[in-house]
Amino acid sequence: MSSQSSAIEVSVSDETISDFIEHAGWGDATRHNMGADMGLRRYERLMRSNGTALFMDMSRAGVLETGLKAYMNVAEFFNEQGINVPEVYGHDLSTGLSLIEDLGGVSFGAALKSGTPKEDIYRIATEVLVKIDRSAKENVLSLNGYEDTLIRKRLSQFVDYYMPFGAGRMTTQADQDEFQNVLAEIEKNIPPCPMAICHADYHLENLMWQPDVEGGYGLIDFQDAFWGPQPYDLLNLLEDARVSVPDDIKTAMKAKYCEGMSAEEKEAFDAWYVYMSAHFHCRVIGLFIKFSKENNGTEFLQHIPRLQNYLKNNLKNPILSPLKDFIDKHKISLEVKVN
Repeated sequence: MSSQSSAIEVSVSDETISDFIEHAGWGDATRHNMGADMGLRRYERLMRSNGTALFMDMSRAGVLETGLKAYMNVAEFFNEQGINVPEVYGHDLSTGLSLIEDLGGVSFGAALKSGTPKEDIYRIATEVLVKIDRSAKENVLSLNGYEDTLIRKRLSQFVDYYMPFGAGRMTTQADQDEFQNVLAEIEKNIPPCPMAICHADYHLENLMWQPDVEGGYGLIDFQDAFWGPQPYDLLNLLEDARVSVPDDIKTAMKAKYCEGMSAEEKEAFDAWYVYMSAHFHCRVIGLFIKFSKENNGTEFLQHIPRLQNYLKNNLKNPILSPLKDFIDKHKISLEVKVN
């Protein structure tokens, strides 16, 4: 549910794609379209008698600034750190085309649905995050900071798209300004947060289940990685907009992630977990409504009640009292049905 796509796009013809696949040594493979995702990436699975590979077209994702170049940089670094990511068989930065290792078709989400114990799923997913967190204590990849990402900028979607439903009125720039000032006030009153490499879209569908590989996983879709608040990916995992995680697993995974932290570090982590959770759910609740309006679909609206519940739970924490006051002042309902 994240996209850092640049405004720079290139047009890639079918002939260019076929030539790229041929030069990469997979011209004899059968191509199966796998569709596109919300991040403007398009995939094909290439199949032949001696194996499979994935063709990834990131030509619409801003190849010069974020897109494939960012993917390659993060992939190389993660590989050096022993984090399981797809091997890159071939790539062309000028077009945004690449051929990468096929990690199979079973995501952690699919494994969970097929009966793999929740405890195993979330334990492995959290262990991967710990490994990412420990991979860099400084911004060695010169990643965008959280404040400079589209993820942060799109937090405005709460006012633009959810507030009209919740408050029953059109919103104004004054509403947006007040909302942003409320967030700044909260941030000013909590301890400084440790920074880490953040995947940006860390959920069960971006982890591939690989029980025969050391660690048991493969990590995908990390091209939007940024340098940001340490708890971001963990809350993304444990407070997924589409999946409800049992409270006992949430508690256990937070404890696992925070092992070895001092009391001061844990205090900062907990405060930022709550604060970034509010960021995440305010953005996504607006994103789902925006996406549904623009695509005339209701696929994501079924998850709005879960997001409303997350926010209601967030607002019980005194850290977020300025946000609660804003929501109360403007009579923004977290019960309203969006359809």
